[in-house]
Amino acid sequence: MQPVQVLIGMNIKIARVRKSWSQLDLASKLNVEQSYISRIEQGKVAASSERIYEIIHILGCEHTDIYPDAAEVKSNLNDNF
Repeated sequence: MQPVQVLIGMNIKIARVRKSWSQLDLASKLNVEQSYISRIEQGKVAASSERIYEIIHILGCEHTDIYPDAAEVKSNLNDNF
């Protein structure tokens, strides 16, 4: 299990590579710097939900391709809740 931002980043990279796009290609379409895409894909920065849906739209994929199943996500919640 991994933190959600790492899984989302990996899934964005997979979707981007499937389209044979570079990070710069995606960054240009989002009007952001390539380094921002790199940080998202590495899980170093958590993108907003709005930005993630923008990426999903630009990549032409489904939200299920990017957002991981809940069972895959490491939770920081205490089991006592």
